[in-house]
Amino acid sequence: MNNLFSFHIQRYFMTFLIKQHNYGQNTISSYRDTFRLLLMFIAESRPKLSALTIDEISYDLICEFISWLETTRKNSVSTKNVRLAHMKSFFRYLMMSSPEYADQCSKVLNVPFGKTEKKPPACLSTEATKALLAAVDSKTEDGLRHLAIMSLLYDSGCRVQELIDLNVSDFHSGQCSRIYVHGKGNKYRSIPLLGETEKILSKYVKHFKLSADSPLFSNKSGNRLTRQGIRYILSKYTEMANIKEPDAIIGSVYPHLLRHSKASHLVDGGINIYNVRDFLGHESVVTTQVYLTSNPVVTRKAIESIAAQTVPESIQHFSAEERDDLMSFLDSLG
Repeated sequence: MNNLFSFHIQRYFMTFLIKQHNYGQNTISSYRDTFRLLLMFIAESRPKLSALTIDEISYDLICEFISWLETTRKNSVSTKNVRLAHMKSFFRYLMMSSPEYADQCSKVLNVPFGKTEKKPPACLSTEATKALLAAVDSKTEDGLRHLAIMSLLYDSGCRVQELIDLNVSDFHSGQCSRIYVHGKGNKYRSIPLLGETEKILSKYVKHFKLSADSPLFSNKSGNRLTRQGIRYILSKYTEMANIKEPDAIIGSVYPHLLRHSKASHLVDGGINIYNVRDFLGHESVVTTQVYLTSNPVVTRKAIESIAAQTVPESIQHFSAEERDDLMSFLDSLG
């Protein structure tokens, strides 16, 4: 029996995260960073440890690791919870693959998560979104490109990596304009676009004479646009919008904020929560329901509508587990 931590962690990444769950590179990188930090902590706290075995990764060690993240790394509660979730995922895998460690795994799985205040995601108002896009001068080449990026990021509600990975061939213009994105878990989805966004993108593609197999958005070096590049563009126009309309934009604007904003605007506009789930590419409507909390009136109407759609009419939309979770959420509204 191989009890080396390195053996089991390699199997966890290769067979469980990558092959079985088909997680994307960003997710894999997040898990990787967690275990890098764990090894850093062990090197600092147990310098005389010669061989790291599974037995060493105990309940007490995990608790010390979480405390170290807070005191030494200055991590927030939410960040610590993410790291702990990664650790628990590994020990759930270990319990299945090596049942002889079941007792140790059970103890680690009982390490409590830190308590956080649940808040709806931050989002821009529709007026702030308009002010941000209006700050772009689309008459210039840079402006046209930047407007295409920002308009698509908001209108599609796609994740920033999904936007980066788009090729020109993934954009379909015309009456039923849409983009075809490669999302989390190696899943694809088709996202409809508004007519105005379609016009901006079509003008952009035509002006820059982009071929079908080229990236939809590139930097000046000809490489795919990066996350940092998109953040810079948003920061630039946020500053301009704040100067023109100081009451419109609040704080900084980052790519995922536009996704949150689009989702909130759809929910506030009365769009069915299941349609919003599919639009965003969420696996479960339970993930999407966070956008309901930003508007109590919309929340109440939406969930009461869901509650009224008892099986079998609603069976095609959500599972029993999702329904129970949503009913619990409804009860919590008082």
